[in-house]
Amino acid sequence: MSIVTTSLLLIVVLLTLDLAEAFVIIRASQPQKHQKIQQKRHGVKNSSTRIFASQEVSVETYQHKRWKLTYLYKEAAPGRENDCPIILVHPVGIGLSSWFYEKLMKDFDDNPPIYAPDLIGCGLVHGADPWIPEEEGLFFPLSWVEGVETLMNDVVRSKQSDNKSLFDNIVGKQTPKGSIVLAQGGLFPVGVMLAARNPLAVSSLILTSPPIYEDMITEVPSEKLKQNYDFLRSPILGNLAFKILESRALIKFFSNLFLFQGECDNDWLDETMKESKEKFARTPVQAFNAGLLQHRSFEKELSQIVQPTLIVSGTGDKRTVDRKPYRQVIEKCELKTVGGVNVLPYENREEIISILKSVGESLEE
Repeated sequence: MSIVTTSLLLIVVLLTLDLAEAFVIIRASQPQKHQKIQQKRHGVKNSSTRIFASQEVSVETYQHKRWKLTYLYKEAAPGRENDCPIILVHPVGIGLSSWFYEKLMKDFDDNPPIYAPDLIGCGLVHGADPWIPEEEGLFFPLSWVEGVETLMNDVVRSKQSDNKSLFDNIVGKQTPKGSIVLAQGGLFPVGVMLAARNPLAVSSLILTSPPIYEDMITEVPSEKLKQNYDFLRSPILGNLAFKILESRALIKFFSNLFLFQGECDNDWLDETMKESKEKFARTPVQAFNAGLLQHRSFEKELSQIVQPTLIVSGTGDKRTVDRKPYRQVIEKCELKTVGGVNVLPYENREEIISILKSVGESLEE
């Protein structure tokens, strides 16, 4: 086997580990400011908005700064309009966006309002604006956090106000309830920052298959981040590695190897392929896989969380034991294990829905 072939195989494995939301394991000590990436200009291709055939879950849009962003929305069941809303933060990886939660949202009966926002640069199939680093830089994870905050403030609160009765509006009764935020995997920093920055707007935090505690309090040096990002953006090796990983066969192989306890289904493969084929679909994946969300420690934010927090791990996840320190740092933190490996809201929807309902009921007491 040639050196070039061996190198490409190693690249594929490393990038796939990132698809499983593994973090770059580099140790450092000094926190830095949010990373910003900015380069040269390119054109933009328009995308179309999709509405799901079931009509139970729809694709909606909202404006955040200059971005047209999208989100999946499931209206509350009758009588549940004033329950705590649920906001689902999707993982970032090849072909991933808010569709990750579509099945969960459809399976959720007697539900409160449910929102699954597409993070900036994701959801291109839904019609969201692409992120083109050459035109505008982003701060990680702050820019993604701010996009979700706009959804909470402009969309969720607006719908809550619409559901208030005339009497409630007159007497100023029924203050809007905070949302239950669920963040999947490596998007842990987004969930944590949302909770720490919004103690009233976020009533509870659920983190499914998050990174281990040590990784979340350890920064990756800026030189290493730049090296990772430059490689992933390179037109030769980086482009070749992505082309290999974006094949249906390899997505299936590595999804089964790292993400699922059993096998991924055809819907997983179909949706992943759709999003990955969009122009500029790679840019958020490149930022995430380079480790930009891990450019600093999140120890401060973890200690600032006052909301009830639940860390959920899969029975097939070998990292479970290394998440125990979260319980000592977060004031009201519990750990729970359910069946599955690394994509629990997709592969074990029944138990995640049960958890969401239980958390919602506890907040209503």
